[in-house]
Amino acid sequence: MSKLKIDTIAAVSTPAGRSAISLIRVSGPDTFKILKKMFITGGKKTFPLPYSVYFGSVIEPETGLVADKCLVTTFPAPRSYTGEDLAEVSTHGNPLVVSRVMQLLLKHGARAAEAGEFTRRAFLNGKMDLLEVEAVSQLLSANTSSQARLALNQLDGLPSQFVARIRDRIMHHLVQLEASLNFPEDAIEAIDEHLLAREIKKILAELEIFARNARSGALVADGLKIALLGRPNSGKSSLMNYMLGRDRAIVTEIAGTTRDTLEETLMVGEYPVKIIDTAGMRQPGDRIEAIGIERTSKAADEAFALIGVFDGSQPVKAEDEIVLDRLRQSGKPVIAVLNKSDLPQQINPEIFAGLRQLSVSALKGQGLPELQKAISQIIAESGLSGYEEMILLGAQQSVALDKALAALERADRGIGNIYQDMLAIDLEEAVRELGRVNGETVDVNTLDLIFERFCIGK
Repeated sequence: MSKLKIDTIAAVSTPAGRSAISLIRVSGPDTFKILKKMFITGGKKTFPLPYSVYFGSVIEPETGLVADKCLVTTFPAPRSYTGEDLAEVSTHGNPLVVSRVMQLLLKHGARAAEAGEFTRRAFLNGKMDLLEVEAVSQLLSANTSSQARLALNQLDGLPSQFVARIRDRIMHHLVQLEASLNFPEDAIEAIDEHLLAREIKKILAELEIFARNARSGALVADGLKIALLGRPNSGKSSLMNYMLGRDRAIVTEIAGTTRDTLEETLMVGEYPVKIIDTAGMRQPGDRIEAIGIERTSKAADEAFALIGVFDGSQPVKAEDEIVLDRLRQSGKPVIAVLNKSDLPQQINPEIFAGLRQLSVSALKGQGLPELQKAISQIIAESGLSGYEEMILLGAQQSVALDKALAALERADRGIGNIYQDMLAIDLEEAVRELGRVNGETVDVNTLDLIFERFCIGK
């Protein structure tokens, strides 16, 4: 784990631009020493008292000129966001004023904070673990109220407590196992492998539920991706515009208008859904169209579910068969949509046997409630847990969780079949990787990858 820097940092925590108020954060051992040089309170209250708000003036110490009239709020260590002495300076929101106050802070001993450095210090000072850090990151980047709700649920620390308990239970069995291997002459009780097998199975089952909830959380945090597949001019772009309620995709009678994927998010029930319009599936006519069709295939591979769009006013064509094959072989939730229901129907609905199907008219605005209901049904049938159970993990944490599960699965299979020293290696790996999930054994490089996603001032 990296050593905690002991200097004092400062950063603007509010977005750039003009506003009524801007907030500057200062954190570190010299926070109040620096502010005493440049902040004069407007009252008789001694500065700085703990957890107090002061009105006063930021001045240029050399000239006595006032840079701004502002509020300063004090949060002494260790009961602050970072665990260090911390102050929040609320200035007027003119960028010139904010810049001048920041210049004075930097001139008198502070350093400009790096991206995510305040939260990094909170983590290194034990104010939060990596699961709570990830929740903060997701809360900052949430685009919908449901995504924000998911992140807020994790900030209560319950997922962190779960990982810590699981890790302690594995550690308990690992210690017993290593003691019996390393000190057999001390009459330490032999390991009951039947009991150990039952305990490992219980732990594995609980951790698999946690992993499933993490996968659900990842789907919701990113938006449930649903790709629209169909041959050119089947009405994919029209359907996307219809679902969004606005003209997002270009619609013409010319086949192959969509050359790239388009993504837009909408809410279906309480879930954010990312609709992906794709290039029509057919033999490409040129290199640009070929690239678009490659991206269509990639979008289909990454999607949570697929919607096949078919022109119901025309008989089935060879390109439609390509789409149908892709739907049937995807292994994902699928909806077959017969578009242009306002025209005489020529397509044989029997070709969709076994698939969920419905009819719409994107042109006339018919069938949208039924389509939304069908999407809601496939979400409900997918096994997504409620928001209260979902977990948010970063990419590095997800990899660590998968490794911990794999180590426990090897241990589960190996009890009674492999030497106990090999079993101890698997349990040790599970403990180590779970430590990377909640940050107890995280390395410097992983921390850098995690906190570089944060904004300056957080």
